[in-house]
Amino acid sequence: MRLAYVALLAAVGAVLPPTETEVLVPSTVLARYVTSLAKLRHPKAITFDYSVEQLGLRNMEQTHHVYRSGLAERDETLIVDGQQLPLPAVRILSNRTYRYDIGAVAPTPATYAFSYAGTVVAGDGFGYVFRTERRAPAAFAVSEIQIDSRTYLPSILRFKIAGYGARGSGELLYGPSEAYWVVRQAQVNAHLTSGALAHERITWSNYQFPPSLPRSTFEAPRPLPAIVPAPSVTTTPELQPPP
Repeated sequence: MRLAYVALLAAVGAVLPPTETEVLVPSTVLARYVTSLAKLRHPKAITFDYSVEQLGLRNMEQTHHVYRSGLAERDETLIVDGQQLPLPAVRILSNRTYRYDIGAVAPTPATYAFSYAGTVVAGDGFGYVFRTERRAPAAFAVSEIQIDSRTYLPSILRFKIAGYGARGSGELLYGPSEAYWVVRQAQVNAHLTSGALAHERITWSNYQFPPSLPRSTFEAPRPLPAIVPAPSVTTTPELQPPP
């Protein structure tokens, strides 16, 4: 884990981390946070696994493997409710912004007001906690952020949702993978307008960052050839094999 952090620090150009006694003033933390976000590297191609569990309105468990390059995505469903599929169910998506990219969800001073809430112990280091309020109403809004004291990148985003027939809250966990900052876990609890409660949890793993992916990765799979049943064979009574 330490080596991963060192690699990430080099990638975003951050300074060596302060010790736990060197707590910075909030304005300096926010300035470093904005700089670190701006310097984040984004992979040209990425593959990963994710598992999703839903409880409430619909109960299900699935495991997927995903390939992404630019705005192209291939999502393969491998396991449904504990059963391995004979062949993956494949979805090919184009012009799809990755909703869990940290750059897509992290609050910035341009869109949020930040108020300092203190520090918390986080692993073998600590994090700076800020409460956040979106400047304009939105269906998704980050309500609290925990900034890693080594990288000045967000390690936890707590959020609220309102709309699309649901109201609730949840959190997103982020961390390093090689030179990148990636989502690790998401969970949300929601009250539906029908009165039902719903819970969803997603866990990501097995991140890989190939230099590129073949164009065929994002081509729709060819349909399997139709299986023509063999002609039935009727045996005459005298040619039937003995029992």
